[in-house]
Amino acid sequence: MMGALLREKRGIAAVEFAFALPFLVLLYIGGYQLSDAISAYRKVTVATRTIADLTSQYTSVTNGDLDDILAASQQVMTPYKMANAELVVSQVSIDGSGNAKVSWSRARNTTALTEGSAYTVASSIKQNNTSLIVATIKYNYVPVAASSLIGTIPMRDVIIMSPRASSTVKKIS
Repeated sequence: MMGALLREKRGIAAVEFAFALPFLVLLYIGGYQLSDAISAYRKVTVATRTIADLTSQYTSVTNGDLDDILAASQQVMTPYKMANAELVVSQVSIDGSGNAKVSWSRARNTTALTEGSAYTVASSIKQNNTSLIVATIKYNYVPVAASSLIGTIPMRDVIIMSPRASSTVKKIS
């Protein structure tokens, strides 16, 4: 009787599949989460670039214009939740001595930079008597599956552009 059971091969595939199934499910979910996180980060980068690009095309802006620009990034971020994003667009002016200060700033879901505060600009792009448009997005990505296991993944991107239509973008109150 025992010898007959040891020679039986019909159920071996089912047993092997039962051992492999948890690994395959984990691999599938992990692959999906990885590709979704990469997609979210790509959206953060594109939205940040959109904010900087649109703002740099103005010669002057109002708070309404800046709010519209920040709202446009919401369309770029779709389908990811904007409630998890902090958006800031600012203009940094560099004087003749190389001191960089915030000229104006507008934010969504966070606090704007303080007007007149110092701002650190990389020496490789710093030029005296110029202005820069700085767009920043901080996004807290929440995984769709296994979020309690993985936790929130912070993503951040900063894009700096020069104004294109004029030497500076004036803010009209």
